[in-house]
Amino acid sequence: MKKVYFLVVSLLAVLSFGQAFTATYDFASVTTSTGATDPTPVPTATGVTFGSFTAVNGTTAPTNSSGAGRFSFNNQPLGATTGVDTFSTLTGSVDTGIYFQTTVTPASGFTIDLSTITFKVQRSGTGIRTYVVRSSQDGFAANLGVISINPANAILSAEAGNVFFWTADATTSGQVGSTITLSGFTGISSAVTLRFYGYNAEANGGTFSIDDVVISGTANPTAGISEISLQDKVKLYPSIVSDFATVELEGSFTAEVYNMNGQLLSTEKGTNTVQLSTASLEKGTYFVRISQNGESTSQKFIKK
Repeated sequence: MKKVYFLVVSLLAVLSFGQAFTATYDFASVTTSTGATDPTPVPTATGVTFGSFTAVNGTTAPTNSSGAGRFSFNNQPLGATTGVDTFSTLTGSVDTGIYFQTTVTPASGFTIDLSTITFKVQRSGTGIRTYVVRSSQDGFAANLGVISINPANAILSAEAGNVFFWTADATTSGQVGSTITLSGFTGISSAVTLRFYGYNAEANGGTFSIDDVVISGTANPTAGISEISLQDKVKLYPSIVSDFATVELEGSFTAEVYNMNGQLLSTEKGTNTVQLSTASLEKGTYFVRISQNGESTSQKFIKK
């Protein structure tokens, strides 16, 4: 009994205090003919919705990625001299009309905290030498950071003002290490857009490429899961199930099935009655989170 009680408390803590997420954009479906929007299926996570990456290039609409399996476009802002590898010699600046972007949105009933962004970067022989990331939280005014190169990479450096610098004229693909540690991105209740700007290219044909963009954070329920007023209204039966479990609650509601590790297994919506299919579940203990009008509660069943 003590072990079961501990597991119940652990699951309630997971659902009450947030679900950590790590979302990866790998651009696997990008080709040189897929256009300016990444067609790859977006990442998924409990409590948060991720948009597709798009490329924006001012009044000159981007056509297609210059490479497959990554997001790569030319006509980046100029400002570097070919073969000159000193940061202080760069003369270019961010063009706020040229960028890659995606949007992260809290799901209904959740807020999100964003903690880190990491990604790979690549350039062509006359491509960009600097790049930054900004967000809609301040109208894309400031570069996000604290930035670092982690893991260490001699080709990249973190410069003052939270600017990433490609230190050498090399074009080696898929450079790792661009890491942004975020602060103040907590309790986000509406969509936040992230924009990746490349600049200080050496020629108009030079490219800026990103790949394996990883966005990490936590999705936090905005309502407790043990509201007595809702709990008293819910009926879940039987308590020991074979193929189906039934949830009864007057009005429209959502029922989510979780395992003991807090992993969301299925979601059903209905009015007055929802029947949950449990035939494919392994033997063990599960929880149903029932949500209605901003309130939530949870109940347990056992799969025999």
